Amino acid sequence: MKRYLPLLVVGVLVILFLFVKNENYRNELKHVKNEISELESAEEVIYLEAGEIGEQFILGYFNYRGKPVKGNVEMYVSEEKIKELNFDTNEEYDEKLVKVKSTVNNLDIYLGKSTDGRQKVLGIFINEIEMGDVVTLVDSFIELDLEKTDDLWRIVDFNFFQY
Repeated sequence: MKRYLPLLVVGVLVILFLFVKNENYRNELKHVKNEISELESAEEVIYLEAGEIGEQFILGYFNYRGKPVKGNVEMYVSEEKIKELNFDTNEEYDEKLVKVKSTVNNLDIYLGKSTDGRQKVLGIFINEIEMGDVVTLVDSFIELDLEKTDDLWRIVDFNFFQY
């Protein structure tokens, strides 16, 4: 019997260890189930249409030859914010700008927080800027705030970053 005593003690310790671990896993499972239940009961609404408008704006504004075209994006942007976008013509620079080509690559759209009639949209893409034989790839991020008025989504604010 003395020979089996250490084996018996080790066996009892292993069983106690597994019992404690099992209890920890049960508590974690209960916690995760509560979190899932809270998320399912949350009433946050995601406005997919706003994401589509954000995507159309990005493609319309950043895909161009020469300079962006106001007609491609004015239906997506509020009157106040359209003034912050650059569509100005300047004969001196227009000759040089004709050689510039901008293209949106690998566009990903993420929908953020939403409230009644408002939606945040994040666009992440690579802006390929080509001038003559020189091609530059720039990581670009644009955060859009969209608001629904008269059944139309409009961009009312934006922040744009390139690295």
